[in-house]
Amino acid sequence: MPEILSIPIGLIVVFSLRLLVPLTIFRWPLAGGVVSLIVDALDTNIVKLFGVEIPNYTFTDKYLDTYYLTIELLVSLYWLNKLARNTSIFLYLCRLLGLLAFQFTKGEYWLFIAPNLFENFFLFFVIMQVLKKETTENFWLNSKKRLFIALFLLCLPKIPQEIILHVWRVGSPVETFFGFFS
Repeated sequence: MPEILSIPIGLIVVFSLRLLVPLTIFRWPLAGGVVSLIVDALDTNIVKLFGVEIPNYTFTDKYLDTYYLTIELLVSLYWLNKLARNTSIFLYLCRLLGLLAFQFTKGEYWLFIAPNLFENFFLFFVIMQVLKKETTENFWLNSKKRLFIALFLLCLPKIPQEIILHVWRVGSPVETFFGFFS
C-alpha cells in the first residue's frame, strides 16, 4: 500500500477528512455538522478502500468525535437562547464524562450510559434556526416542557444506535444497514 512517512494513504485520507471537514461547522453549522456526521459514519468504509484499518478504532473514533463535537459546542456557546445553550453544554459534558469513564475503565457500556445526544440536539437546534423557527426575536425552545419533548424524540433513534454499537457491538451502522440487503 502507498505510504507517506510510513503512514498508509488511507489513514491520511480519513484523518484529514475527520480533522478538516469539522472546521466547516464554524461557517456552516448545519452542513458542516451533517457532513462531519457522514464522514464519521463512513470512515471505516473509506479506509477499507485503501486496504487498511484504523488502529484501535473505538478509542481513535471517540477522540475524533470529541474534536468535532467540541467545535459544535463552541458554536452553540453563541446561541442567544439560554435554555438551548445550557442544554448543549450539559449534553456535551455528559458525553465527555462517559467518554472519560470509557477511557479509564475500557467499559464500552459507558458510551451507552452517556449517549451522544449532544450531536442530535445540536443538529436539531440548528435545523430550527435554518427553518426560522428559532430566531433572535422568537425562541421556539422556550420552555422545559418543549425541551423535554425534543430530547425525548431525539433519544428515540439514538438509544437503539448506542445499544447496537456499544452493547451488542454489531459494527458500524453503515455496514450493519447494508448487511441486511446482501
